[in-house]
Amino acid sequence: MILLVEDEPLIRMVTAEMLCDAGFSVEEAATAAEAMAKLNAAVAGFEAVIIDIGLPDRPGDALAQEMRQLSAHLPILIASGYDSGRITSIFKGDSRVSFVGKPYTGTVLIEALHAFGVDPAPSGGPA
Repeated sequence: MILLVEDEPLIRMVTAEMLCDAGFSVEEAATAAEAMAKLNAAVAGFEAVIIDIGLPDRPGDALAQEMRQLSAHLPILIASGYDSGRITSIFKGDSRVSFVGKPYTGTVLIEALHAFGVDPAPSGGPA
């Protein structure tokens, strides 16, 4: 299951739909607080997290750092329309954190997840 953290409802809906169409199960959160509550409730249940950098209650990179403290191996994909330089420097050396620029396509997200070793459930199996 993928935890998608995006405050813009339309972007969240379209992204979740793209991921579901590709075979992933998706849990959605609109704020950092909501995402942390879901992560704390089911940390072992998430295969990866996709985080928007511009959340209303906390920057996405700060949320990623907090999540990293809970789970050192959880793949985190940070999405932003801004330059990746600052984010890349914060997570330098952490191969389980990556950056994807906005706007992104479903193919870009799926390839980024695949690079982490996160793939959808096989057809006919549980999602």
